[in-house]
Amino acid sequence: MAWKKHLTQEEKSAYHEKKQSEMSELFQRIDEGVKEVFTSEKYQEYLRFMAKFTNYSARNCMLIAMQKPDATLVAAYGKWKQLGRQVSKGETGIRILAPMPYKRKQDEQSEEEESEETEGIAFKAVSVFDVSQTSGAELPCFLDELHGEIPAEQKKVILTALQKAVGIPIAFEDIQGTAKGYYSASEKRIVIRTGMSDAQTLKTVFHECAHKLLHDPELKTQTVHASRSEKEIQAESVAFIVAERFGLDTSEYSFPYIASWSQGKPLETLHKVLTEIQSAAKILANAVETGLQALQEEQAETEEESPVFCDISM
Repeated sequence: MAWKKHLTQEEKSAYHEKKQSEMSELFQRIDEGVKEVFTSEKYQEYLRFMAKFTNYSARNCMLIAMQKPDATLVAAYGKWKQLGRQVSKGETGIRILAPMPYKRKQDEQSEEEESEETEGIAFKAVSVFDVSQTSGAELPCFLDELHGEIPAEQKKVILTALQKAVGIPIAFEDIQGTAKGYYSASEKRIVIRTGMSDAQTLKTVFHECAHKLLHDPELKTQTVHASRSEKEIQAESVAFIVAERFGLDTSEYSFPYIASWSQGKPLETLHKVLTEIQSAAKILANAVETGLQALQEEQAETEEESPVFCDISM
C-alpha cells in the first residue's frame, strides 16, 4: 500500500498558492499570445498550428504553440503508454488547461427547502507530451492527404459528412458572377459553383459551411454580430484550418486585414472569436475525418487488407 503524506495546513496553503500561481501564469500567457497573434503573418501561422490540433481548444493550441512551436501530435503520459510509446527520460511536459466539470450543493435556506445543486467547469494545469518526445511502437495513419483529382467516392463521402455536420443541403449550380459559392440563411442551403477543381470545390465548401456554423442568425455566438468583411475573414480562417488539416494547398490564402480588424476590440472578444473559429473547424474536420475513416475501413474489409501504418514521428 502506497504511503500518503499528511500535509500540514501551512503546506496545503503553500501547495494551493503554487497551483493558483501557475494557473494565473498560464492564462496570462494565453492573453499575451492572443495579442501577438493578431497580425497578418502571426495570425496565419497560428491557424496553421491550429490545423494540427483541431480537437484542442483555441486556448490550449495557444499554450502548445508558445511552449513547443514544432509540436505535431500531443497526448498525456498515460495515453502514450496505451499506444505503446514511452515518454523519453528528461523530457519536459507541455502545460495546458484541462476542464474539470463539478457539481456543488448550495447551503440549505431552511429545513423545508432542499439544497440546490449548481454545475460548472473549473480548470487545472496538466502536462502533455509531443510525439517527438516519445519512442516506441509506430502509430496508425489512417488518412491520406487530399491532392489533385480526388476520387468520386471520397468526394461523395466528404460532402455527405459535411451536409450532416451543418444540417443543411449542399447544392451544385451554375452561379452568375464571380462567386465560387454562397450560404443562404433564408433558404437554409449552401450553393457551390460547378466546374471547379476538386481542391477548389472542397475549400469553397469548407468556407460556406463555416458561414453556417459561425453566422447563422439563430445562433448566439460572438461571430454572428460581426461585419460582413469580418465574417469573410472568419469563414476563410475556418476553411484554411480544415484545408491545411487535410493537406490541400493553402498558399493562396491571405489575411492582410486581420490587424485592422482586431484593432480596438476587447481581448475577451478576440478570445471568443478564436474559440468559435476553432470550434467550427473542429466540427468540419471531425466530420471529414470520420467519413474518410469509415470509407477506408470499408474498402479494407472489401479488399481483405489491413490499414496502412506510418511513423508520424518522422
